[in-house]
Amino acid sequence: MAGYRRYHARIVPLLSASVDMSADPLLGLNISAVERETGLSKELLRIWERRYGFPLPARDAQGDRVYPSEQVEKLRLVRRLLDRGLRPSKIVRSEVAELARLLESMGNGDKHGQSAADIDPLIRSLTSRDLGELQRHLQGELVVRGLRDFVAEYMPRANTRIGEAWFSGEIGAWQEHCYVEQIGQTVRMATNALNQPLAPPRVLLTTPAGEQHGLGLLMVEAMLRMQSCQTWSLGVSLPLDDIVMAATEFGCDIIALSLSASFPQREAAELAAVLRQRLPRAISLWLGGAGVAGLKRLPEGVVRIDRLVEIAPAVNAWRAGRP
Repeated sequence: MAGYRRYHARIVPLLSASVDMSADPLLGLNISAVERETGLSKELLRIWERRYGFPLPARDAQGDRVYPSEQVEKLRLVRRLLDRGLRPSKIVRSEVAELARLLESMGNGDKHGQSAADIDPLIRSLTSRDLGELQRHLQGELVVRGLRDFVAEYMPRANTRIGEAWFSGEIGAWQEHCYVEQIGQTVRMATNALNQPLAPPRVLLTTPAGEQHGLGLLMVEAMLRMQSCQTWSLGVSLPLDDIVMAATEFGCDIIALSLSASFPQREAAELAAVLRQRLPRAISLWLGGAGVAGLKRLPEGVVRIDRLVEIAPAVNAWRAGRP
């Protein structure tokens, strides 16, 4: 229950603060995109709409369904609970808080077994020395899971397992580099294929000087693009002066920095304080990654993103706070 309380306190208020997307259908997803992202068929979505009164999509100028992001988020929770054996009639009408509690309580028991089942084929594809097999495996995982779960759930576990395999000598450095390049290409292609209208916030993504890990940055960008955010990635290891200059020149709304576990925690705290002081107040500063996980106190105007799934609620909260 303690884990649920922390999850509930952090996530649910942000979900509840979601902007009313029905007023601007361009900020939602059409039914085909919802089917692709949740794995729930178009027909099933229509049946639930009639039977349970959820989801309740808006309509665009052509009369087609457009689903607000907060409804898509709930549908993803519902889908994951369906995969764990719950029936639609028991959960579709439930509030997001209840769904989150159920998912957290049901997810803890099989986490490690699921990880092994999912990730071991990835290691085998790398050790087979067949680049085509690796590409097919990653594409298969993407198709089965959808882009959101692929990025938010599969990739963190895959990244950890690859790091462990390299450290133990199970794979070589060239295989680790191959994985990073191929999974990066897979995510970029899927993100570029989203082809949805973009809207604020305008987010500038980078890592601070000395931080060379860029895969986390790509994952954050994919999650933002799935929320129809406008994004500009400046790559890795950008000096602080250049971050401030780029933020003002681009006129961005948010600077998102990714820091890995290898980034010194004291430097991360100093970076947050200095950067917040130098940025215009209108620009929000978001920090994410293992390098900021232990920071207990952050300056006002700095948002810490502990998990990728927190990005969508954070975007909704930002939008809800704007006129």
